Amino acid sequence: MRILIISDVHANLVALEAVLSDAGRVDDIWSLGDIVGYGPRPRECVELVRVLAPNISVIGNHDWACIGRLSLDEFNPVARFASYWTTMQLQAEHLQYLESLPNRMIDGDWTVVHGSPRHPIWEYIYNARIAALNFPAFDTPLCFVGHTHVPLYIREDEALSNVAPHHPNDGEVLDVSSGRYIINPGAVGQPRDGDPRASYAIFEPDAQRVTFHRVEYRIADTQAQMREAGLPESLVTRLAAGV
Repeated sequence: MRILIISDVHANLVALEAVLSDAGRVDDIWSLGDIVGYGPRPRECVELVRVLAPNISVIGNHDWACIGRLSLDEFNPVARFASYWTTMQLQAEHLQYLESLPNRMIDGDWTVVHGSPRHPIWEYIYNARIAALNFPAFDTPLCFVGHTHVPLYIREDEALSNVAPHHPNDGEVLDVSSGRYIINPGAVGQPRDGDPRASYAIFEPDAQRVTFHRVEYRIADTQAQMREAGLPESLVTRLAAGV
């Protein structure tokens, strides 16, 4: 069984389509939140994810903001403008789909949230200290998170020993047959680790492994769509830098 794990699409349809093509045949898709926000194609991304019908799909902070469950005061001015613009593009059916998404899902040995097990919407797990505080907040062997836009994994004993999280390379395979892990597949639509390629992961439960992937996409096409929509230039330029 091959499960495609995506997070932080952020309305970047070109990147999402590139990931789906690169991943090939999969048996399921898990979406870790923030389908919308920042990018130029929120309607199309919500519609595509809805058609893909992931068995596991949770809501992110930008999704929450668009349905009025998170104050825009929580965002910086650029993110606030993009969130307001995104809400204006979405129709009732898109808002209803986002509204239907839970902030946490547990399926067998897996917990899935957007931010963290402690705070599913907003907390960022980016170092060992924060990871260590979060392992007691879930009971399953694995917890998949998004939100930071950076691919990452850390084992519980490493977090408790203050060992820095691992930042996997393209094609790196993680054996999850023993120990407990927090795993982040990185961002489809707006990577922030200096690598502008879209990021995703393939989880094979039977083989007990997670493989991290990067794929190039037509960044210039998304940038052109953003400029046409009048989105802030800082959001446009950051895509090519991966920051």
